[in-house]
Order: sequence, then C-alpha cells, then structure tokens
Amino acid sequence: MKDYLILAEVLLSPLAPISWISLLFVLNVYYNLSQRLGEVTRMPPYYRRFLIGAGLVSVGVLGQIIRTAAHIACDPGVEVLLSPVFSLVAFYLPLLIGIAVSVLTAWRYWSWVLIGE
Repeated sequence: MKDYLILAEVLLSPLAPISWISLLFVLNVYYNLSQRLGEVTRMPPYYRRFLIGAGLVSVGVLGQIIRTAAHIACDPGVEVLLSPVFSLVAFYLPLLIGIAVSVLTAWRYWSWVLIGE
C-alpha cells in the first residue's frame, strides 16, 4: 500500500508548481494591461510593481520545487529543507508579499471598474 502512496506523490508533485507558474502568467497579463491603461490615462508607472510581485512569486515557486524534491527524496540529510522555518522563509512569505503587492497594484489601476467612476 505504501508503494502506491509514493507513486501518487511522485506523479502529482509537479502539479503544484504548474499552478503557481500559471499565476505568473496572470501577473504578466495584468502587467501588460496596466501598462497600456497607465499610458492612456497618464498614470505614474505603478505597473512595474507587478514585476516585483512576479519576482517574489517566482522565489516561492522555486521554494516549492525545492521542498517537493526534498520530500520525494526521503533523504535524512535534507531535513532542513522540510522544516517549517524553511517553508515559511522560502515559500509562504515570498508568496504572500508577492501576491499582496500585485493585488494592491491591480486595485490601484482597476478599482474604477468596481467603484464605477
């Protein structure tokens, strides 16, 4: 039974980074749309903050890939990579800050759609 669980982990592990990479694609779309809107409305170039957000999300994706590889390896030498502190520093914090920066920037450009100004 344990062999099936290991096989499932190996087969499903690449799906998590793929979902985060799709988030990077969405941030790129928002970057391009906000750049064009900013040029039309002559706003300051706040859209560059999407690059900061995408960079931090990329660090989170890299942290997720490292954690997944360490989990699959089952090597006692990589216990540091499976610790909660490493997860917090390499995955959760960059992801949280990157998404927060991107959401606030998107709100700056696109709030008029919801408010109706």
